[in-house]
Amino acid sequence: MADVPKPQSRRLVLLVWILVAIFYFYLSFDYIRVSTKDRNLGEYLDYVIQLAANEHRPAKEIRDLILVKGEELGLPLSGDQVVIRGSGQTLNVIIEYTADIEIPIFERVIYRKKFHHEVKYHSPG
Repeated sequence: MADVPKPQSRRLVLLVWILVAIFYFYLSFDYIRVSTKDRNLGEYLDYVIQLAANEHRPAKEIRDLILVKGEELGLPLSGDQVVIRGSGQTLNVIIEYTADIEIPIFERVIYRKKFHHEVKYHSPG
């Protein structure tokens, strides 16, 4: 006959599975949080590029607006990661940055997600 597991070992196995589930939940949550912030940045970029191109805003002002939004969203964005080419209807902005996905309790990076945006002016209509 097979030995029936003791209630204590069942509880231990259940506890381990719960801890694993919590770990993956927090990792998924951090990944989704970073991806959502990046999507918000992408939407803002499109808005700013269209507005700046129509109003012929200088590159420094565009860069400052993008960096302020990145800081507001808590994204690791710096001035050298924002490349602005052209002006007016030839305006083109490229942004590349890397965000860290961390283990919740230990605050150790286990994954780095690279984001890339290339936004160009497009005429309304």
